[in-house]
Amino acid sequence: MLKDFLHDRLPLIVLIYFSTLITILIAVLLISFSGGEQSFSTYVYMLLLASLFLCAGLLIDYVRHRSFLKQLYAIDPHSTSLDEIRKLTHRQAPTQTTKRMLDVIRTVDVHTHDQIIQYETDRKQHETFINQWVHHMKTPMSVISLLSQEGKKQAGDDHVQTFFNDIQDENDRFRHGLELMLQLARLDHFSLDFRAEPVELTQLLREVINEEKRQFIRRNLYPQIVEDTDQTTVYSDSKWLRTVIKQLIINAINYSHHGDGNKITCTIKQERESVSLFIQDSGIGIPTHDLPRVFEPFFTGDNGRKKTESTGMGLYLARTIANQLGHSLTIDSELERGTTVRLTFTSKTL
Repeated sequence: MLKDFLHDRLPLIVLIYFSTLITILIAVLLISFSGGEQSFSTYVYMLLLASLFLCAGLLIDYVRHRSFLKQLYAIDPHSTSLDEIRKLTHRQAPTQTTKRMLDVIRTVDVHTHDQIIQYETDRKQHETFINQWVHHMKTPMSVISLLSQEGKKQAGDDHVQTFFNDIQDENDRFRHGLELMLQLARLDHFSLDFRAEPVELTQLLREVINEEKRQFIRRNLYPQIVEDTDQTTVYSDSKWLRTVIKQLIINAINYSHHGDGNKITCTIKQERESVSLFIQDSGIGIPTHDLPRVFEPFFTGDNGRKKTESTGMGLYLARTIANQLGHSLTIDSELERGTTVRLTFTSKTL
């Protein structure tokens, strides 16, 4: 603190000593020209006197600043809360320049605080609107599903059956979009809606596959669950983990080659201290240059140009939730050969 104080006043110190030396030099020249006797002790006295006044001035200045500087240097810029900085801005400033600076900081702080409050209010209103809208849409979505099922039962014509199948297919896409939107809106409150518990992976996979069985049937795809270990129970949050797995299954369905009887294989393996779930398809794959960015929000890549309904948010949601759960989510893919997503659970997660 003292070192910085003196460093800030170094130009003043240099200027005072320089002016003192100039004064002594002028005195020496004047005495020489007048033929007077030079007194070395007088020059030393002048230098000491200048130093004394300089030290006195610096001491008075330091005492004025000491209390303010002490509180300023007590603040850690990397871990300090805004409250400590606000306390500093309300202290009595030692100089008019410092007072002006603190006034500017206070004004900016008040303006920023008001903006944050407004942002939080707008965000909560938007979140409330999204939640209400999604829940309101679930009712007509369920009605459409029931009506299309009844229509299929009563329709004898294959063309009419296909028509109702298309309605159900689009309704399922609508449902997936609503679920994705709702889960994204809930991410901010993840810690409030989290419960760690043992989760049986095989059972959870069966439930997710059963929910999407119509999609498998419509696209002539076959789900397969392979257990390469007896350890199929992991520690996680069942609801959030279901969201991750469901999103990965939906992606595998959407990007598989339809109508060829291809498989989507879910394999559970034990690897040292971890259990891994591999979800593998034999679909269109992901270009190598797109792989590093597939978990970025709104990134659709080359495949997004082929499938215009892609949002680029599915894998982002899955990776974000997996990270919050303490799990690892990675992806490997080869163009036109398929994609393998790996979800890893370790004993150290959660």
